[in-house]
Amino acid sequence: MKILKSKLFWTVLSVTASLAAIFSLMPKTIDMNLERIGKGQKAVVFVYDLNLAASHQQTTEINKAQSLVGDQAVFLIVNIGDPTAEAFRARYQVRSLDILLFNGGGELVDRDRALLSAEGLTAWLSGI
Repeated sequence: MKILKSKLFWTVLSVTASLAAIFSLMPKTIDMNLERIGKGQKAVVFVYDLNLAASHQQTTEINKAQSLVGDQAVFLIVNIGDPTAEAFRARYQVRSLDILLFNGGGELVDRDRALLSAEGLTAWLSGI
């Protein structure tokens, strides 16, 4: 009985540690609040498409860039399938994998396409 309890303990501990490791490696959630554009900080807006692998890769790079620039800029996501973002998509004529760069006043200053590295994103931000 003691061996069974010990085995169960180590199994539970292993599973818990594995889950903790997996969750720590998952990308952080990227804000979807487009009202943050033009509030004094530069903003990078990525047009995310769940059906494209490049979207997942780009969000990983965005998370890295966020950790590099801190509060110097906000990183936002527009989900291509979200009907609440239709006005934004129409106004800026965006399509899947577009990346838009806004200055602190909310003016669109540049646009590019994914896949941009974290270093490329931070260099792009420092250019405005």
